[in-house]
Amino acid sequence: MKFAHIADVHLGYEQYNQPWRAEDFAKSFRAIAEKAVEMDVDFVIIAGDLFHRSVPSPKTIKEAIEILWIFRRENIPVFAIEGNHDKTSRDISAYHLLESIGMLNVLGLRRRPVEVENVKSVKIENVYLIKGFVEDVEITGDRHRSRWQLEKVLPLLKPESERSVLVLHQAVKEVVDIDLDIAYELTLNNLPKASYYAFGHIHLPKIYEFNGKFIAYPGSVDRYDLREASQIIRYKSDFTFKEGIKKGFVVVRNFKPEFVEMKTRDLYDVEIETNKLEELEKRFVEVLERISGEGMLVAKLRCPDSADVRKLNEIALKNLRYAEVRFERLADEFEEVVIQSENDFFTDFELKLLDLMKGEIDEREAYEFVIEHYLSGGEDKVEDESSEKQEVKDREAKTTEEDTGEGLEETKRNEMKAKKPKTLLDFFGGG
Repeated sequence: MKFAHIADVHLGYEQYNQPWRAEDFAKSFRAIAEKAVEMDVDFVIIAGDLFHRSVPSPKTIKEAIEILWIFRRENIPVFAIEGNHDKTSRDISAYHLLESIGMLNVLGLRRRPVEVENVKSVKIENVYLIKGFVEDVEITGDRHRSRWQLEKVLPLLKPESERSVLVLHQAVKEVVDIDLDIAYELTLNNLPKASYYAFGHIHLPKIYEFNGKFIAYPGSVDRYDLREASQIIRYKSDFTFKEGIKKGFVVVRNFKPEFVEMKTRDLYDVEIETNKLEELEKRFVEVLERISGEGMLVAKLRCPDSADVRKLNEIALKNLRYAEVRFERLADEFEEVVIQSENDFFTDFELKLLDLMKGEIDEREAYEFVIEHYLSGGEDKVEDESSEKQEVKDREAKTTEEDTGEGLEETKRNEMKAKKPKTLLDFFGGG
């Protein structure tokens, strides 16, 4: 058994406001699809963020269809989950369009069952969990969820088969804590047992082993931001050069992952610092001579004297496809800034709400979460309030009650009951 694990394709992403960058992301995805077919995989998993936006353009959808057809014509089934970039609060997304024409199978909680080849629907309460099956391998997963939703969803994703793959688009604490400054939604202890964990969301390739099982992040298919630079150059007291992040996908043989590197356009992360402007410009030109080509450059220059950034940017563009030169004037002294933890400012409820609102705002999910919190009596209590303020509040409450009557309170309670979620997916805000 062998399958391809792909994630964070981000079709349609015009990085740096350059339309040709969207073409690069499509080209990288196409190259991976062709390589996976060449390696004779049995099936493909896309662990979220196939698209960069939840409402992709017609051109982007067309590119997705053309590339996914590479798998379809070879009868290789594709299983996918929605990531935080491409999920919507509605029942239908671009994924379901692709599913309707046979390009992929959408895993996760749904309102209605799906019965096609390699797919099974399991009823849970009044919704359905859509699973994939290839021979004796069970493929279970669900769309990107906030931390508070995962507490309710993860127990439902427990595989029934001894040979299984769990697909999620989340950050696992033990993996991201190693060398990444990224917020996490779950820990290893939260995960249901599976033979292999196919994850997305982290754009750097990561393979993490625990208890003989593997959690793998293939990383994004192309260079999404400067943290994913192909080459890192520092020119301060000395010139240093370091290879950056590799791009590609993961091939899994008998539940053991192997990273397959793919070529992408170079992204250079450059920092130059000197005490003299003339030396700064000289070093910048020297660096450009080493990296000429069709790559992209983001350079940070530091010097006590002011530099002509526009001139330096024009010089860079003679050798590169894209250049962004940033200048910072060195000061004699720097004021120390103490960064405090989020826990010093927010309650647990507020932290969960902020976590929910990250990425694309889903108003219905936020609304349902707040309603559940306050209906359960979880509102924060204000302590140490002065007796004078309390008396003012009591008088205002009494006046309001006299003016409006007890009927208003009864109306509010009825509204709460009327808006009570009918299904598990109503509670989560879509699916």
